[in-house]
Amino acid sequence: MKSYSTTNAAAASASLMLLLLNTPGALASDSEPKLRGAVYLESDANIQASAVTETDMNGLVDAFCGAAVAISEAFWNNGGKSHSEEDAYPQAACDAAYNVALGALNGAYNYPDLVLFKPTLTTAPYTFRPTKSGALSYFIGTDCLLKSGDADLQFPQGNDGSAFKEYGFALANYRTHTGISGCKWVPDSFVSGESVGVAQGQVIFERNEGATSVVDKTFSFGFDDQGNIVITGHHSSSVIGAAGSTQYV
Repeated sequence: MKSYSTTNAAAASASLMLLLLNTPGALASDSEPKLRGAVYLESDANIQASAVTETDMNGLVDAFCGAAVAISEAFWNNGGKSHSEEDAYPQAACDAAYNVALGALNGAYNYPDLVLFKPTLTTAPYTFRPTKSGALSYFIGTDCLLKSGDADLQFPQGNDGSAFKEYGFALANYRTHTGISGCKWVPDSFVSGESVGVAQGQVIFERNEGATSVVDKTFSFGFDDQGNIVITGHHSSSVIGAAGSTQYV
């Protein structure tokens, strides 16, 4: 599978257009351009995918990987700073990250319809993120969402940062982390079918400070109302080794 890494980043929108992704039908033709990672245009531009294949699933998870890198680039290359510094979340950095994240969610996921999204590090009562606002909050964090997002996309609704706050995994701006420099999808197994598909495997994130993080992933896929293959479910969990498991005696 492809691995995405940051070198000299282009503008955020250009990065996303390049990374989301290597499928011929990445652009949907409606009033607001959207990126669709698994619409295959053959000789006839109206021919769309009729089944969810492993290629489709890999393509959309690669799109997720590309988006994670592009969001991080957009933030840090537009003046974003460590969360511990003054003015860590300048408007330009948040706007750039927000625009890339919104494009990725509109393009690869089933939003605004239901998506069964369970991020890696969330807690009750916000463990599950079936709405676009919840996903945006997890991707870019509360500070950037408050600065750049519309009122109806704040999470939870009406939040001003006092009752709930998260850093945003794609910014990778927490603890000592300073951004994501690469992402690789390592698939393990698939279920494919005419209308739905499921893939599980691991995603490896490379960080600017040289560390790597590995998470277990399960994605489900289906068709949206325009006939595009999109992500309908995204479950993420920390990798647990044998030493940390209660399964083994």
